[in-house]
Amino acid sequence: MRAADGLLAFGALQAKQKWHLSLEKNFRATSNARNEAMWHEATTFANHLRVVEKELAQWQRDIESSFTNIRTIMLSPLPRVYEEGHNGQAVPSEPEPTMVGGDVQVERLTTAAQQTKKRLDIEVLQPVKQWMVAYRTIGERMKRLEALRLELDSRRRTVADLQGRCERVRANLGTTRARGEVDMEITLRKMQHKEDKMQRTASQFQEMEQTVYNSLFTLIKDTSVLRDYAAAALLIINECFSTAYASFNLEQVQYSTTAPAAAGYPELNKYESSKYETKGLEKYESSKYGNEPAKVMVSHDDQYYDYQAQAY
Repeated sequence: MRAADGLLAFGALQAKQKWHLSLEKNFRATSNARNEAMWHEATTFANHLRVVEKELAQWQRDIESSFTNIRTIMLSPLPRVYEEGHNGQAVPSEPEPTMVGGDVQVERLTTAAQQTKKRLDIEVLQPVKQWMVAYRTIGERMKRLEALRLELDSRRRTVADLQGRCERVRANLGTTRARGEVDMEITLRKMQHKEDKMQRTASQFQEMEQTVYNSLFTLIKDTSVLRDYAAAALLIINECFSTAYASFNLEQVQYSTTAPAAAGYPELNKYESSKYETKGLEKYESSKYGNEPAKVMVSHDDQYYDYQAQAY
């Protein structure tokens, strides 16, 4: 029971020291406030950075998977029209199937995905991971610094207790002088020994506290570039999709008026005889053409597309 009580008392002492709770009326715990404040905010930032790192890795997987699927689709054949032959067998209208992608440069899709992954790794994820490594290293130093702070306060309390004992022995020298002088000498020697240890521990704590502060200072200064890395990631993704789009060699986009308007295609009202007007282009009247196909040009961001509008 005595051993268990001693362990409980020691645990309670460490807990009070950790949370800076005063055990003596005039005792003030050693401070590590500036490092603890910086570490707290750096930890919050690190949690955000983990989310960014996770999302970027997911983007890499999604792009690789999507481009692989698109490549597979582009290399698959289009369905053909079949007619019934003389012998009753189905005869295709075209002897060889046409690929969905036609002249799409499918290998550029694979290259774009690979280059994007490589660039995100080198230009964005690698610096982020380096910051996280530095953060974890400082975390280990913070643990050692806290242990050293607790040790220092423990030694300070020991020296304070010995100082109090010396004062009590000195006060009683008048009644038991011979014995008191012996006790005083023993106590003074012990106190000197404990003070030497306390001073060494204090020096170690001050040195490590400054080292941790310098490391946190540099770490926090480096966080300001996260904005640049986020912008770089978006630029890399944008260039990836631009490269993929260029592999389709699309100079003109043909729209079909049979598609619903909700899908993003223009829908002509057969009862409407109003004029279609486009930026910098001629005006066309839908009623002018009657039942003949009308070619209407529309403009969007200075890019021009043609579609055939079938009047009803």
